[in-house]
Amino acid sequence: MKKTLYASIIALNLCFFTIMQDGKAKENDETERKIVLISFDGMKNDYTKKYVQENKLPHIKQMLANGVTAKNPSTITPSLTAPSHAAIATGATPKQTGIVSNHFHEPNTAIDNEESGFQAESEVPPVWVEARKQGKTTATIAFPGANPKEEKQGDFAIYFGETWSPSTLESLTFQLASAWIDAPTSYSPIKETELSIDMKNEKNRLLHILAIDSSNDQIQNYDTFIVSADKKVDAEDVMVTAKEWGALSFQLKDSLSAGFYFKVKGEMQDLSHPVKFYRTAVTSSLISGPKGFSDEIEQQFGFYPVQDDDSALEKGWITRKEYEEISARSVMWVTKVALYIKQQYNPDLLMFYTPHIDYEQHKYLLIDPRQPDFSVKKSEKYMGYIEWSYRLADQVVGETLNSLKKNDALFVVSDHGMEPAHTTLFPNKVLKDAGLLTVDEKNNINYAQSKAYAIPSGSAAHVYINLRNREKKGVVPREQYEHVRSQIMQAFKEVKVSDNKEALIQYDVQKMKTAIKVESFSFPTVQHHIKDLWHHLLKPKIHPYEKVIKNTDDNSTLLEHQNAGDVLLIGAPGYVMGSDMEKNSAPTIELGTHGGDAARKMLQPIFIATGTAIVKGKEINTTSNLDIAPTIYHVLGLDIPSFVEGEIIEDIVTVQKRE
Repeated sequence: MKKTLYASIIALNLCFFTIMQDGKAKENDETERKIVLISFDGMKNDYTKKYVQENKLPHIKQMLANGVTAKNPSTITPSLTAPSHAAIATGATPKQTGIVSNHFHEPNTAIDNEESGFQAESEVPPVWVEARKQGKTTATIAFPGANPKEEKQGDFAIYFGETWSPSTLESLTFQLASAWIDAPTSYSPIKETELSIDMKNEKNRLLHILAIDSSNDQIQNYDTFIVSADKKVDAEDVMVTAKEWGALSFQLKDSLSAGFYFKVKGEMQDLSHPVKFYRTAVTSSLISGPKGFSDEIEQQFGFYPVQDDDSALEKGWITRKEYEEISARSVMWVTKVALYIKQQYNPDLLMFYTPHIDYEQHKYLLIDPRQPDFSVKKSEKYMGYIEWSYRLADQVVGETLNSLKKNDALFVVSDHGMEPAHTTLFPNKVLKDAGLLTVDEKNNINYAQSKAYAIPSGSAAHVYINLRNREKKGVVPREQYEHVRSQIMQAFKEVKVSDNKEALIQYDVQKMKTAIKVESFSFPTVQHHIKDLWHHLLKPKIHPYEKVIKNTDDNSTLLEHQNAGDVLLIGAPGYVMGSDMEKNSAPTIELGTHGGDAARKMLQPIFIATGTAIVKGKEINTTSNLDIAPTIYHVLGLDIPSFVEGEIIEDIVTVQKRE
């Protein structure tokens, strides 16, 4: 009897203890602050505020009303994606992260060796790694620097994987079908064709496509298509309506899922003529997390869809509308996966990223009359494409806002802004003309005989001296190092180019005529145009290499790191760097660029924050991308590592005291 009583008391105590623990866990879950950070690559501070004022970004407008923004946010120099995201993630400049550019040279390697800043590991740990050390749960979705291959990702991590096969537009010829099992009813004779997909490092995939006429209207009209691997119609096959998107996924040899989206295009009533079959690239993802997490994500969301298809758009395989559908599908896949992880696993820190604004602005930022093929009409058309990308970002923000819980904070940031580009500079041609770089009979760089060469990236370039005992097979003796560096700097400081002032003058005259014709024109407006015109009439040739800097200089670039070039080149506004060696400059192909001096207004990123820890409706003057990581540590109540160079954005947050 006593034993039974004691057992009951112990059971009751255990029950109460469990209830108390569950209650405490629930209380912690509701009171401990959590952060969601979204990085929109290339999102411009000026355009974001402009679109908000025009009521085109309702969810970002809501953030501004209920949170904090920076009037003059800044990034780092050079304002490139890889080093800027490293700064966001660590709070440290390139002299500590070692990620000095999107592309750079590593010492003690052959002089022609190039390292990708997107694949390189930061030399100081990112916030998601440090937060894990301090007991927090973290998730990184597509975020630069959080590639699971590097094993520096969050507890839950997803990253874009391989491209197994590029996109194609096939011309398919159909014939009467045979040997299909469980084919659906067709009111015209079923027809079939085959499609082979060439796979990188994988066995090629043979697909069978069955055409069905599903309408009982006595007219041949093949309107439904089934894509199958084995000519047996079952749940693994994909059935789509003509001219609608379908998706097919399959397992790779390492058990990961890969797949593509496709569309049957063109006229196909009786299939007597070849039919166009467009498919996107075959892509996959890298997934890291607890046991079963990879399978869970793939079952819920399938393969990581391709981010864009510029080539297909340029070739006319797809329309602009279809291009936008491809891009939006990738952006929303990342968003939905990130918010699913937030809902299911409730990480303390969730960081995700989309590149679509950057893509659009590189291609379509046509706002300067000096740019190739500029016209007002074309500029308006292209600006519509850019506005679309910002509206898509606003949709992402809206879905994220709807997912926030009571104690969540949302940070919306970008790595840099974007400037219009009109001219490409070729720094290796300057080195060649100065006798510092030699080429062979095919005009390829002869590294064994060259004293220096440049690695361009955006509006910046690093120039590396082929120094003996530092570079493999280096040719420049140590005692000649400073002399060679002086030669490099002098060569670039002497370069001058015409700024195509004729185009600027023509545009100024057109603006002035337009202003005078408008009934409500004001004298100050016309006066402003006259001032622009006068400035451009007098404008001399300019130095396109705005800054020519030693990597050891005490300046704002903070690039005193062995990965940095011995000389850093920063282009003036409107100039992008290229690799050609035939000429000093040429009209640019890329219309938008970044990488220049972070002090320039058009290169300003964005910073917006909202949530219970954030002051409402406040605009502060300045923030730096270096301040984001320390502010995250602060909001989460964590210790800030000693390597962090940024400052807590004190004016916008109130933080509970740590016990």
